Amino acid sequence: MYTIKVLVAIVLCTTGTLSAPQRGPVGGSEKDAVITSQQLEVNFDGNYVNNFETSNGISHQERGEPKQVEQETPVVSQGSDQYVAPDGQQVSINWIADENGFQVQGSHIPTAPPIPPEIQRALEWNAAHPEEDDGGQRPPGRG
Repeated sequence: MYTIKVLVAIVLCTTGTLSAPQRGPVGGSEKDAVITSQQLEVNFDGNYVNNFETSNGISHQERGEPKQVEQETPVVSQGSDQYVAPDGQQVSINWIADENGFQVQGSHIPTAPPIPPEIQRALEWNAAHPEEDDGGQRPPGRG
């Protein structure tokens, strides 16, 4: 009997938590956000445009077109997105997806520290001396 009471209490608490209104950073309910503007064009030649903005501050712009790469013609895309993070920070993202993969830059993405000069010199030396890139393990008859 105790197990059933605990189970009912957990279900009631979970239901109350999940059904509580979810507030977005702009102050409105995220589930009530609506699209305030939208542009979607898809052409037979493979070009497309997909832009939209929502009432809760989300903005998305995207453009794509076919590009000849070797023997293939993939559609390459580029775009940007903006939104307000839960902590109130304005986030901006620019991206491109092409034959080199998906590359993204964003105001919220941390950047790596610069490579220390000693490490950079070692990398340059290694690149200039590939014959010595065997880790000191020379096969018999060499060296």
